[in-house]
Amino acid sequence: MRLSLILLPRGVHGTRETLTAVGEAAEQAGLSRVWFGDHIVYPVEIASTYPGTGGALGYNAETPQLDLTVAMTVVALATERVGIGTSVVVLAQRNPVAFAKQLASLDVICGGRLALGIGVGWCAEEFAALGAPFARRGARTDEYVAAMRTLWTEPQPAFDGEFVKFAPLYCNPKPVQPGGPQIWIGGYGEAAYERTARYGAGFLAGARLADPEAALRLRQDIRRRAADLGRPDAERIGLQTTFWIPDHAAFGRRLREMRDAGLEEACIPLQGRSTAEVRDFILSIPDLLSA
Repeated sequence: MRLSLILLPRGVHGTRETLTAVGEAAEQAGLSRVWFGDHIVYPVEIASTYPGTGGALGYNAETPQLDLTVAMTVVALATERVGIGTSVVVLAQRNPVAFAKQLASLDVICGGRLALGIGVGWCAEEFAALGAPFARRGARTDEYVAAMRTLWTEPQPAFDGEFVKFAPLYCNPKPVQPGGPQIWIGGYGEAAYERTARYGAGFLAGARLADPEAALRLRQDIRRRAADLGRPDAERIGLQTTFWIPDHAAFGRRLREMRDAGLEEACIPLQGRSTAEVRDFILSIPDLLSA
């Protein structure tokens, strides 16, 4: 089972010093990836409900937070092996042509270690602030993925969709990974599962599936849907679940349960209020699994 980290690049976790330490310690500890959460802006007044919690954000939205691609670049430059990924980026809020170029450039810089975790978003007020339509954001997301893959693979890409249109152009460099970065899907409910079955490399289950049996059932259901759609790689679709238990002994037991159940990736929220605490926490993770 792969062990990974997830963080929001904000506060002490959003400084060059700490992000460099995150990358170096993750490499030393043998971790698989560092995943980054994202919001572009936080409207002061939010009526939308944060999914999965039944309430609002669980942190102070006023705290400075780095741009996602900038933060990932810092970790990429501090490492040689550890992957980087988005968990998740709201694709429908971005210009797909510009974002495809940014991601291809980052994949080149990190030598093909980038994964793209996407979601359809929940905060209508953030969409409004960015001038992005909130309605039909799922259909827009799917078309953006298709357009970006065209940009990543065709020598003179062109696209004529409902939401994206561009005449033949040059969009270089191409990503190091053939076909572009792996696309993982995050979300809640049937639409996210179907999206994963259609074109996802895996499902980002977040913190709500820390039970091994429930996670395995969901992974098998998604794989069955993918097989029904004729995907030849259906049995390779992965699942990543995020969880943290402050009691280290209990957390280690849960990690081992997830490993023994055959899950692909456990993602651990970054802990620590200083650069030194962050580094010590990351270096302790392998011991939690093996204890």
